[in-house]
Amino acid sequence: MKKSRVLAVVMAVLMMVTLLPSMVFATAVPSGTLDGKLKVKGTLAIGSTLSADYSKVKPEGITDDNVSFSWSLKDGDLLTEVGTDKTYKIDEKDLGLPIVLKITGKEETGVSGELTVTTQEVSETEEEAKALAEKKKEEAKAAGEDPDAEESEASESSENTPDTEAGTSEEPDSAQPEETIEPAEETESADVQENTDVQEPADTQEPAENSVIEVNGEQSGTQNADEADTSGDSQTETPDSADTAADASEKNEEPTYSASAYTEDGSGILDFGSVEEGYTEIPEAQMVTITNNGTGDLNFKEIAPENFMAADINDAPLKSGESVTVWVKPREGLKAGEYKDLITYQTEEGADVFFEADFTVKEPENKKAEDHENNEQTDPGETSDPAAEKIYKLTADPTELPFDDLTAGYEKVETTSTVTIKNEGTEAVTLVQPESEFFDIAPVSEVESSGNIQLAQGGEQTFTVQPKLGLSAKDDPYVEELVFASDESTEASATVTASVMVKTETPKTVTATVKPEGPLKFGTLEQGYETAPDAQPVTVENTGTEAIRIQLSAPEDYEVGEPSAEVLNPGDKAATFTVQPKTGLQVGDHSDTISVTDQNTGNTLAEVQLEFTVSEPEPEPEPNPGLSVTDSLEFGTKEEGYKELPDAKKVTVTNTGNTKIVLKQPSSNAYTIGTLSATELEAGDNATFSVQPVSGLSQGEYLEDIVIANDANVEAYVNVHFSVTKKKTDNGKKANNLTGIKKPSDIKDLPNGTQKTQKALKLPGTVKITTTKGEQKASVKWDVKGSSYDPSSAERQIFNVKGTVILPEGVKNPNKISTVIAVSITVNGYQGTEAAASDNKITGIDSNGKYDTNTKITFTAAGAGMDNTNPRKGDTRYQPKSWKITETRTWDGEPYTATFRVSKPGKYTLKVTFGQQKYDGSSWKDTGTQSESTVTFTVSQAAVLTATPSPAVTQTNQKSAVQTGDSTPIMTFVIILIVAVVCIGGILVYRRKKK
Repeated sequence: MKKSRVLAVVMAVLMMVTLLPSMVFATAVPSGTLDGKLKVKGTLAIGSTLSADYSKVKPEGITDDNVSFSWSLKDGDLLTEVGTDKTYKIDEKDLGLPIVLKITGKEETGVSGELTVTTQEVSETEEEAKALAEKKKEEAKAAGEDPDAEESEASESSENTPDTEAGTSEEPDSAQPEETIEPAEETESADVQENTDVQEPADTQEPAENSVIEVNGEQSGTQNADEADTSGDSQTETPDSADTAADASEKNEEPTYSASAYTEDGSGILDFGSVEEGYTEIPEAQMVTITNNGTGDLNFKEIAPENFMAADINDAPLKSGESVTVWVKPREGLKAGEYKDLITYQTEEGADVFFEADFTVKEPENKKAEDHENNEQTDPGETSDPAAEKIYKLTADPTELPFDDLTAGYEKVETTSTVTIKNEGTEAVTLVQPESEFFDIAPVSEVESSGNIQLAQGGEQTFTVQPKLGLSAKDDPYVEELVFASDESTEASATVTASVMVKTETPKTVTATVKPEGPLKFGTLEQGYETAPDAQPVTVENTGTEAIRIQLSAPEDYEVGEPSAEVLNPGDKAATFTVQPKTGLQVGDHSDTISVTDQNTGNTLAEVQLEFTVSEPEPEPEPNPGLSVTDSLEFGTKEEGYKELPDAKKVTVTNTGNTKIVLKQPSSNAYTIGTLSATELEAGDNATFSVQPVSGLSQGEYLEDIVIANDANVEAYVNVHFSVTKKKTDNGKKANNLTGIKKPSDIKDLPNGTQKTQKALKLPGTVKITTTKGEQKASVKWDVKGSSYDPSSAERQIFNVKGTVILPEGVKNPNKISTVIAVSITVNGYQGTEAAASDNKITGIDSNGKYDTNTKITFTAAGAGMDNTNPRKGDTRYQPKSWKITETRTWDGEPYTATFRVSKPGKYTLKVTFGQQKYDGSSWKDTGTQSESTVTFTVSQAAVLTATPSPAVTQTNQKSAVQTGDSTPIMTFVIILIVAVVCIGGILVYRRKKK
């Protein structure tokens, strides 16, 4: 006994051990290769955010943490990566292109492989995205495909807008499985039950009993009171109608529009009884139920009957199969008379519904007594003749029916008038309905097959009257007398005059103008400006005949304000909006256009031209030292042995550069040089020193350039002249008279930028003169500053420099020969740095390189001369403009780089186009010359990564097996379980036999 108990305990323990896998290893961890169908959640419109949907992805339990993301734009075979986050916000640049999402399993989390999905093209708005999805769905149906094969996705927005997974297609050359995203659909309705109710023909029903008035419907007839009661309360959906709408929607049939009205008593007439004239208490309102019997929504117009008040149906469209209950009651203060009005509810879809409302206002009793008294006083002696008391009399109310003016080409008449014919005779009559050329006349209630109506004494019949369709325009109105006669007497008739004017259709125009008419000019600012130009106003005026709904385009570089009015009716005050350039714009011409569009028609009404330029900032000036010095000093002539020195003269040295210069003290042998007043000169500062000839100089010409040395090695000197003549000893010698001056040779081919100094321009200090005593030298004082030469110009310059010859001591000029001479100087123009097209480069991609479909390639275009940061007029460069593999892409500015990935194997050529530009002295201008550089490369199919599955027993590979993410073998535990069961069974058998 003890052994059996021990054995039982052991077996129980073994059974518990076999249950450990289900308790310990039940936590599901996704593991394996990506499979199934990937979807994208979100609306494919600009501004929307997209994310991945793993509902159909295997292994189960995949989250954003198990994969990496790659969002790309697909342009033909070219994929351009635009994001790697788990979500992607659609930008304006994505418009018109499909988006490709590729997820790659993170092997460190146990997930491998890839999945790719391609969406439909990006639309500008959500409405356009939904329309495109519907279009692709219809195309799929027309092609025989099943557009509903995939489960529709629901949006997470507060408005429950369906996600647009619209019209996607798989990439045929992708190595990984891809999912086609289907357009979102509304949830399918439940089983649709066909409405098989058949209404009885009108001639099988009693007149004016249980009648239903239905206009523009697909059925006509009457309905009994029981059926009317089933219409329910206000806004109650009729199941059959709802099913019919669902059928029509499922079959994509054209919607139908019809409606019917049910009164509370089922008669189709609201009877408010009678009151005396002057009544103050209005009869209680009565209710009418209006039902949408068509398949399309009905939008009701406002209603204002003349003698009755009625509730409007304008809260929301009346859906197919729905009903709404409205109240009706007479107006206060009606005059004595009988009111039989046709209350008509009109819809924008043309499905009108109407019913009759009756109300009688009686004359007060005291007025009746007075009338009776007056009647008795008339012909008191006259006796009544029984045969003469048959009176046939018909009256019409109203007697005139003027209709609102119509416009030629009208397709329907908005207004329906009613006229009531009353039998005020003593006998019943047969009322004959008139025939009209211009008006449609119809009785409100049923008529006999002959078209005639029996009117008992005091009976009434109401008719609807409406102008016929197709009346042409003319100058005078259509006027017609409608005569309601009787068969019993020619005198018993009532005449109603109906009139309507049909005018010529006024052409409808949708136009607008903007002011100012010319472009808005915002001028030019340097790059880096912090304050934008002042905003400028623009006004829009409606010059057409129709209302316009203003929509403004938004140029990328400008801030456009909201218009002061969105809708402008003809004659309204103009709407105003403002325009202002944005800050932080790059160098270039930012001219653009604002389009003023009518949202109703989509037509562009006007355009506003915008002009704004951002220039390159003035570069920091490079060090440019410069000095200017007093031109020259003339000390005249002294005889040898002179004792009185010429007066000292002052020399001024000015720092004309942009950097500090340190001067060195000048010196001379023939002249005494004073001390510099300052040796350190900032830009614009000056210093002075004095110059005076020394004493004791012998005969001769002392023409000298006194150099002012400096640390900037700027050439600076002052030309001084002093003449010492031989002391006169013989007064009888021959006179020394000037006979001519030899003009110096012209100076040519000086380099561009030569300094404007005597020395730099190579002007000689002396010239040869001829006198009566022979040839000798004379100094020249050149007017360099007075010349037209501009050292900063890049153009070729030819100019003259005038000089004055200073005659030596003892040389006379009795013949007054001109001592002014001129030299022609030529300075060559700047030739410019010519950039070579052969220096254009494409880097980052190897020529004849080999890549696969998973490789992202980034390249850079480097144009020749683009590194010229200090250009001069005439310099050229090549700016990268665009690149192309299958489609052309352009660059707006630096950096000139791009990243792409090709999904289809093959041999491709990357072509980059460079445009030549030339510097005009202020900015770079396109010359129209272009150069192309190409790189050829090969793309091969990327290898498919396959994860090696963990060993597992056969059972775990079945579809019904629980995916726990654990690969621990459980066969050992199964064997233990079987052994335990066998042992327990053996013990039980043994105990039974023993008993």
